[in-house]
Amino acid sequence: VNLAETEITKMASDYTENELELFRKTMDLIILSENGFASSTDILNLADQLKTKKMKKKEAEQVLKVFVEDKWLSERNGEYTLHTRCIIEMEQYILSNYQDVARKCNICHSLAIQSQVCESCGIGMHLPCVRKYFRAQTEPRCPQCSDFWSCDIP
Repeated sequence: VNLAETEITKMASDYTENELELFRKTMDLIILSENGFASSTDILNLADQLKTKKMKKKEAEQVLKVFVEDKWLSERNGEYTLHTRCIIEMEQYILSNYQDVARKCNICHSLAIQSQVCESCGIGMHLPCVRKYFRAQTEPRCPQCSDFWSCDIP
């Protein structure tokens, strides 16, 4: 998904301007959420708030299906999250535009959207990395500051 907003890049995209705006707003919802998911209801409610051109909810549903088919979003039980393709291809965009909330995993150093965060030092770790890292430990401690890891280990 091309999120640059120049006249030339708008022509190079597979999506219309209002579809891209819906995608950007969906990314905002997902990345700024506590668990890395956004409900379909919340995303569909964005359709009437688009600045470019309002979108009907039915049309927004179709656009979301296309984003899932194109592997930009993943959907499960009415909840959407960023697909692996989106995270890989848009990592630099996400890190630069969501500096306050986007983190790299302290273990694998990839972008961590769904992660746990150390309450003491603020490092983040993917849930699978948390599971692997703390598997053999009886008392889990943060790999950065060695404080007790207070999050539930999946």
